[in-house]
Amino acid sequence: MSAPHSKTILVVDDNPLDLQFAGGIITGQTGYRVVYARDGVQAMELMQCEKPDLVLTDLQMPEIDGLALVEGLRQRYPFVPAVLMTAFGSEEIAVEALQKGAASYVPKKELRRRLVDTLRGVLAAADGHQRHEKVKTCWQGTHFKFCIDNDDAVIPVLVSHVQQYAAAMCDDDETESFRLGVALHEALRNAIEHGNLELNSRLRADGSDEYYEMAQRRRREPPFCHRRVWIEAYESGDVSRYVIRDEGPGFDRTLVNYDPCDPANIAKPSGRGLFLIHTFMDEVAFNDTGNEITMTRRRKSPRGDAPHARAPRSWQAQQAIQ
Repeated sequence: MSAPHSKTILVVDDNPLDLQFAGGIITGQTGYRVVYARDGVQAMELMQCEKPDLVLTDLQMPEIDGLALVEGLRQRYPFVPAVLMTAFGSEEIAVEALQKGAASYVPKKELRRRLVDTLRGVLAAADGHQRHEKVKTCWQGTHFKFCIDNDDAVIPVLVSHVQQYAAAMCDDDETESFRLGVALHEALRNAIEHGNLELNSRLRADGSDEYYEMAQRRRREPPFCHRRVWIEAYESGDVSRYVIRDEGPGFDRTLVNYDPCDPANIAKPSGRGLFLIHTFMDEVAFNDTGNEITMTRRRKSPRGDAPHARAPRSWQAQQAIQ
């Protein structure tokens, strides 16, 4: 019986000598347990009972070759990495297998020198991914709080941080991540430029630099330079809420038409940010002063790996948006 923390490696090769040679290197240089399969068919059968941590496979085999095995593993066992053993003449197949999901490869002529280091590297990466997936099954929500000054350069860094977290924990796809990024960027830019710095969009209408020159000047002048933007983000599996508050005097939002259903608003020079925010978010609300915006995004396809429990109502972020 293997030790509690040892790894199990499934080695697949139709050549008995190569099979035993690769397995002997692994058992001789590591504490890993090795099981063997003579082809892809037997390998897929063993996957059900052995549950290996990694599959080391030859490429050229009868019935199910290494390429088909990699595809099958990706579909049925996506968290089990596959490493290829490549021989001369199999380079093109190896490239295709890597594109289809294989984690790495080792030329057969270099097995003794490179195999163990390659396996250890892939297993370390897989462990990190599997730990992350395990955390996601018990994750209920996360509350972020940020406070930034009036430097526009901070915006893309903060937005990227939120996007990456939502993609990792909430399984946002590229389209959802893009829409989230645009909405957050516009809201933060509005908070800095129109909120704290009190810049009027009409200054940009004539194409002059007056808008940007005033922005630079006010970043150094009181009271504008002392104002900050406060951001709270609440993430859960099925809903996200973002509260952004500036320290400016606020604005009368009834003066800006940001209806996302009105195509005429696309061409208007003012209200563009609010138009995009309303287009990409499910719910948008302002406080009475007009210096705080709450944006709510509901995911249409919650993750199916665990039920989504809502965060406790005592959380400050939850209180702020009710």
